[in-house]
Amino acid sequence: MRRWLADTRAGASRFFATPGGRGLRHVAWWLLFVGFEYYVFRGFGQTPVVTWGFVLKDAVATIGSYYFFSEVLLPRVLLRRRWLLTALGLVAIYYFWALCSYACYALLDRYGLISADLYSYAHRFLDGSLWAGVFSWRSVSMGLNDFAVTVVPPILLRFIRFLLRSSNHSLRLERENLHLEVNFLKAQVNPHFLFNTLNNLYMMVVKQDERAPDMVQHLTRLLHYTVFESDAALVPLAREVEFLAAYLQLERLRYGQKVRIDYQQTGPLDAYRVTPLLFFPFVENAFKHGVDSSLDASWVAISLTAADGWLQFEVSNSFSPDAPRREVGGVGIANVQKRLALHYAPQDYQLHLTHDPDAYTYRVTLALRLAPAAAAVPAAASLLPISPIL
Repeated sequence: MRRWLADTRAGASRFFATPGGRGLRHVAWWLLFVGFEYYVFRGFGQTPVVTWGFVLKDAVATIGSYYFFSEVLLPRVLLRRRWLLTALGLVAIYYFWALCSYACYALLDRYGLISADLYSYAHRFLDGSLWAGVFSWRSVSMGLNDFAVTVVPPILLRFIRFLLRSSNHSLRLERENLHLEVNFLKAQVNPHFLFNTLNNLYMMVVKQDERAPDMVQHLTRLLHYTVFESDAALVPLAREVEFLAAYLQLERLRYGQKVRIDYQQTGPLDAYRVTPLLFFPFVENAFKHGVDSSLDASWVAISLTAADGWLQFEVSNSFSPDAPRREVGGVGIANVQKRLALHYAPQDYQLHLTHDPDAYTYRVTLALRLAPAAAAVPAAASLLPISPIL
């Protein structure tokens, strides 16, 4: 039964998304509007001709005004921020209703269908010229109340519906952008790094180096995490740190003794969760823009401390004084800055990027409020164990 209801709702949604379905939906809504108008005007105690005359003039004015606002004024004027034309369009909608009302009253009066209790109401507009009955301030001040309760509500509902749909569309785009940003970070494990790593692994296999199986294991862990485990909004901090450690092990293989890599971590990592792949761009930049600029006496220092619900993360690296000067923070860091702003409140993180030309040092420091760990993390989901390379 539940499945049948779900299939029925899905089928109805698909039908109403078609042009015929949308047309049928509009017809149904306008029939409800006409029914409501008839219910209101029937209470005036007039003849059926007069009652339906009032219903018809409001229906024509409201339906015409609604579609003029929906198809012309909203998309072509209001959304383009042409405020004067928007105001003139709203004024035109009012006068369209006023002309419809004036024509209805004049027609009923001509055939003597206006009763005594409606005579004073109708002749507030009919006495005098067409200008006095429609365009003068006196007629406008009298007609605005009827206009506000008849024509304005459908137009206002259309505008509110537009705002809600625009807001939902913006939220969908934001979610898609976040997903694309994570995929972008995954893609930052660049082919150059992978090719060098695989080439080094090949040489180690040829030489029957006993470290080769460990390096394959680290590369597997790194790729498995980026492809399969980093889609969640939050991941265990310990797992994110394991990914970072695997990356550093591969960089140790790549550079060997030419580069000094210092890494320290402290704190109860299992007690917290964090947005995935926040640290990797900072560490990768330390190698790509610092170490790669000169392998002479190059170094990278990384420290990570979790305590009292906060993470203190720092990456510093050397750079060559002869290397071309670059701005602090490339595309990867700009991406992380945006993700931080989307995932965390301003008071929940502090990011500082510094460039010390005298000490030939780049430094990134990040203070981040951590989310508490989930109730339980399945043991099968844990990453492969780390095999340290000395």
